[in-house]
Amino acid sequence: MLYERKQLKELHFLKHFHDNDINKYVKYDECILDKTLVPHMFDNDLMNSWLKKMQPLVALPFDQMNIMKNFKKYTVDKYDYKSK
Repeated sequence: MLYERKQLKELHFLKHFHDNDINKYVKYDECILDKTLVPHMFDNDLMNSWLKKMQPLVALPFDQMNIMKNFKKYTVDKYDYKSK
């Protein structure tokens, strides 16, 4: 999320147009609550919309932890979440 927001959408698209490792990395801002909460909670339309709005806020600590992991790797961008 932070990695994609630091640059323009068009530039990010052009840089990663031919990436084929989509399924190898989890994008937390899109699916963290979907995978961890009970599916019964998403049946209610009001609760479903609220949980979808909460996903970026819940995913933010995970992205910030990636910054801490990349702190000593000076050859890697600090927002990069795909480094092994």
